[in-house]
Amino acid sequence: MKFRNISYTVKEAFGSLVKNRLMSAASIITLASCLFIVSVSFCLAVNLDYILIQMESMMSITVYLQDGMSDEDISNLIDEVNNIPYVTHLKYVSKEQALEGFKASLNDSSHILDGLEEDNPLPASLELDIDSLSHWDSVENSLNRLKDSGIETVQQGKQTANALTTINNVLRVISVLIIAGLGIISIVIIFNTIRIAVNNRKTEINIMKYVGATDAFIRGPFIVEGIIIGIVGALLPLIIVYPLYNPVLDALRQSLPVMSFLFRTQLYIFSLLTPLLLIAGVLIGVMGSAISIRRHLNV
Repeated sequence: MKFRNISYTVKEAFGSLVKNRLMSAASIITLASCLFIVSVSFCLAVNLDYILIQMESMMSITVYLQDGMSDEDISNLIDEVNNIPYVTHLKYVSKEQALEGFKASLNDSSHILDGLEEDNPLPASLELDIDSLSHWDSVENSLNRLKDSGIETVQQGKQTANALTTINNVLRVISVLIIAGLGIISIVIIFNTIRIAVNNRKTEINIMKYVGATDAFIRGPFIVEGIIIGIVGALLPLIIVYPLYNPVLDALRQSLPVMSFLFRTQLYIFSLLTPLLLIAGVLIGVMGSAISIRRHLNV
């Protein structure tokens, strides 16, 4: 495209924005409002997804061993468990370590367990980490097949694992639906704005078609107008959300100190959100413009 054509396209786009400034402002504000909701939803979804991933990594399967196992039997069992697919880490907890851990959990009341060292009722155990909660059933079934090798019981945590997986999947689906719905609303608003500009220049467009102007030449200013609306509409929520993210995060950390390490940093969030909003804004602007101008090019 020649520089003269580019200059004409940009000039006409800005001229149309100024001429229809009320509708242009309404489109930008509407798009910015939709993308603001998308931004907030994105921050929530990414952080909740990260929290669930961290919680998944904290969950482990506890395998209680039979009393009276020799060191050799325990060593052989550990080797067998380590060979189970999806097991990423294994920790052996002896009877003595289990008792000490139980005492530590009681804090000042730990004295009630004094004297149990001689007749420790707590079993030795294996604590297993797995690569994903979706593999919980597979690992649990493999462990149940090793009961003759010294396993007494396997901790039943399937319901908790399934609940976390379900929550994660539901949140992802809801986030996608919200973003898709708001995107459609934004396209409709921009479509109406560009349609007004097209109607105002309908006669001019028809004349340009009759004298041989190409569709691309006629379409250019409207596409650029949509892109400008999209970019400005994407930048506004970023300008609002970016400075608010850390203060909100600090408030959540004070309210939930035990979960303070489970949130994504501002840099991580906005390194993903910024290009996402800009691309979404441009695509929405282009789609709204292309749809509105298409009918008037068929002369």
